[in-house]
Amino acid sequence: MTGTMLAKRYGDYREFAVGGALSGAVRCAWLHSAPVDGVAARVAVVPDGCVDLLWTENGFMIAGPDRTAAFPPLHPGATILGLRFKPGIARHLLRCDLDALTGKVVAFDDLRRGGFNAHHDRLLAADGAMKRLRLLRDIFAAEMGDLPAMRHDAAALEALCTRLPAEGLATALGVTERTLRRISTAEFGYGPKTLARILRLQKVLGRIGEHKIALADLAAETGFADQAHMNRDVLSLTSLTPSEILRQMRS
Repeated sequence: MTGTMLAKRYGDYREFAVGGALSGAVRCAWLHSAPVDGVAARVAVVPDGCVDLLWTENGFMIAGPDRTAAFPPLHPGATILGLRFKPGIARHLLRCDLDALTGKVVAFDDLRRGGFNAHHDRLLAADGAMKRLRLLRDIFAAEMGDLPAMRHDAAALEALCTRLPAEGLATALGVTERTLRRISTAEFGYGPKTLARILRLQKVLGRIGEHKIALADLAAETGFADQAHMNRDVLSLTSLTPSEILRQMRS
């Protein structure tokens, strides 16, 4: 067993843009295949403020928002397909506030009855992961019908929360701080302070692989007080230090 690895650095992980009817509701489609003969690893799926529809050979699942890294088992050769929802979409589609799903993976049918399970055999019969992923995208678009636009308050909260304190966010959105927290927990699964930490982490992950960027500069440019602050936050959210993540990104 090796040490902890970022999920996106383990095996074959790829993301794909979506278009058409899905573009307003789905951030990306993705697939993740574990190595057939790879060395077993503790794989960290780090929080990103999103909810995903998953499909495996066991069926359709919903992965709720995480506060810290999750460590799902990835069996050799297993492939997971997913659609990652934009903020303000999952709550409408699943008909529940997202704090009820925080840290959980549940059967899709437990949340919203529909015709998804009838397509399971079609996905199993499709030849290859890419054909299955395209089919998953088409099934979702057909089954969900008219997809909602991204909620304005959820989109604005995501855009602003790493730059403004809670009282500034509430003012910008024209709501009270209590209402702000209610919006955040309903649409993201946790309050605005936790959301800000997670989105700041995503900024770090998006930039840490840039050529020759120093970690101290990265901390300053992504909204941390200093490098020590970044080190503590990244470690608590992912179980990895920024230096460990950097080594994995560059390996």
